[in-house]
Amino acid sequence: MQLQQNLDGFTKAGIRVFAISYDSVEVLAAFAEEFSIAFPLLSDQGSVVMQRFGILNTLIRPDEDYYGIPFPGVYAVGEDGAVTEKVFYRYYRVRPSAQSVLKDLFDVEFDTGGDPYVEAAGEGARVSAVLAADSLVFMQRAPLYVRITLDAGLHVYRGPVPEGFVATEVTVTGPEGLVVEAPAFPDAHPFRVEGIPHTFQVMDGTVEIEVPISWTLNEGETVPLEIMVRYQACDDHQCFVPRTVELHLDVPVGRLYRPRPRPQ
Repeated sequence: MQLQQNLDGFTKAGIRVFAISYDSVEVLAAFAEEFSIAFPLLSDQGSVVMQRFGILNTLIRPDEDYYGIPFPGVYAVGEDGAVTEKVFYRYYRVRPSAQSVLKDLFDVEFDTGGDPYVEAAGEGARVSAVLAADSLVFMQRAPLYVRITLDAGLHVYRGPVPEGFVATEVTVTGPEGLVVEAPAFPDAHPFRVEGIPHTFQVMDGTVEIEVPISWTLNEGETVPLEIMVRYQACDDHQCFVPRTVELHLDVPVGRLYRPRPRPQ
């Protein structure tokens, strides 16, 4: 459903969306009708193509109900048919949000105007956080983008740094059922401080840090996120006192779409 809800974003970027499943043509047709799916659903009954591509989920035994499904993931394929990017997950229930696919695989920015967002002012910077989805859905992996928008002429450090300096940190916590992965920091560039025998790695402008999160409980109405951002803003000659900005963001829990049971 996330793909359908964000189909316009893919279309405007010139990207065609396809989904492949081991379900029969009849089952996929019924699912598409029930949920108004407007992109092609491809039937790989018998999982022949999945085996050929090496993505058949080998962690599921042949005697289990879900045997025949692939490892969940996405291929990005160019017009020449060559695979340009791919991302897959080990656990069969985990899947990426549509917005993260747009950004991470195709480098396409997306509108976050309706997504959960919070911001606060810090010394020398504005700190904000936005979820790349309108809600957290059971076992969906969605990136939380934490942004430090620095005043002109300022930078922050990316670790490691020597004693006496503070590297930029982002910590996200929440209730049981929330899984938080390690933050991914943007590229930094080298910077030297006169009199210190250490080459710093610094980030400036708008520093965007990606924190992948997922919700492992199929329950609840909101997931409260506590976001802590610690940084030390500096210019070419001096550093400000290290600051800690705390943000609170309530993220809605989205509906998990399941097809209606079919008559036997």
